[in-house]
Amino acid sequence: MEIPLGYRRVDVPESRSREFAAITEWAFAMTYPEELAHLANDRLDWDRSRGLEVADRDGEAAGGLAATHGSFGYTLRVPGGAVPASGLTWVAVHPAHRRRGLLTSMIADHFARSRSRGEAVSTLEAAETAIYQRFGYGLAAPTYSAQLPRGVALRDIEGAADLRVTIEDADFARHLPIMEQVTARDTRPGAVVRFPAPMLAAHFQDPEQWREGWERKRFIIVHDDQGPAAFALFRRKLAFEDSQANGRGETDTWATTTATSAHRMWSVLGDLDLMKSFGVAGIALDDPLVTLVSDVRELHLRFRDQLWLRILNVPSALEARTYSADVDVTIDVDDSLVAENSHPWRVKIEGGRARVTRTERDAPADMRIGIQDLSAAYLGGVSLDSLAAAGLVSEAVPGTVALLSQAMSSRQSPRSTFMF
Repeated sequence: MEIPLGYRRVDVPESRSREFAAITEWAFAMTYPEELAHLANDRLDWDRSRGLEVADRDGEAAGGLAATHGSFGYTLRVPGGAVPASGLTWVAVHPAHRRRGLLTSMIADHFARSRSRGEAVSTLEAAETAIYQRFGYGLAAPTYSAQLPRGVALRDIEGAADLRVTIEDADFARHLPIMEQVTARDTRPGAVVRFPAPMLAAHFQDPEQWREGWERKRFIIVHDDQGPAAFALFRRKLAFEDSQANGRGETDTWATTTATSAHRMWSVLGDLDLMKSFGVAGIALDDPLVTLVSDVRELHLRFRDQLWLRILNVPSALEARTYSADVDVTIDVDDSLVAENSHPWRVKIEGGRARVTRTERDAPADMRIGIQDLSAAYLGGVSLDSLAAAGLVSEAVPGTVALLSQAMSSRQSPRSTFMF
């Protein structure tokens, strides 16, 4: 998309961090205390921070930022492999500049720059889900949130109780290597495998002014014979009701790599003194916790959207993952924002690997799919069959959708290790 009249695209260096943060404050109805404004500096990759500034508008001084966005380059786990990803973050438009096409222009800029770096997909956590579907993002990792009751009963697993547990004050420098070791073992699609330090910085920032009665952040590690096997960054808040302890804990940044490590970690976090419940966000639909709990009703599971994904390069993305069945189909992809994607593609899968080649534009296709729905199905957590049943995928050759749906299925439901 062309740059809206009266604005220009710019890199936003760290020297403009306060201006960048101010746009976020306006967009998300929040204010950084002046003594904490510097924290934003650690939460961004300033080599990838961009914005739109006023160039020439009546009554407005040129040079002021009107909208901002950033991204993180990281490695995303996909079925059977990994793919370079661009995690979109800190997207904000000043309310005085809304409805002028600034967001659309920033998304186009993000897509183009990500593609130029070889990042085959873009991912995000959506503040408002309807907004990003307009740009082709699909819900690739639906998850649960849960409330573990005190002393949550889990079915026994041999060896789980023997795993060593350490619980410490959270420390970014000390615990970042632990997280890297655990995520390297995590085979679940959607997992964050390799990531830059700023991508995690916000999770560890913990000034007293932001706690609102919560304790400082803590960090639990479960160790097995291969090293760190699970972790969670968590916090607790003490409360009493009618002289009874009514505290609660919570985590949304965690990973487990084995059923035994999951059993051990949730057994500990679900039975902390003075805590009535422990909240967990980002639980994969087939997570061991859901299967191990003796009374699933006790978890009060709630369906949540988590990771939204957008394929930026169809052949690169599809060739990066593996498949569970061989198939040879031609899919006509509709992508109104990335012209290079909007084309019929022959997807020939042999031995679990795909070779994706572009066919002639007027070549007959076996099925037709929009980029949002192909993106939603990419990690194997949303099936093409279910999308077709909803009327979102059409086929010219009967049975094609079922064949490709089976091939794209994953043995594990996807989830992201943490959001950004």
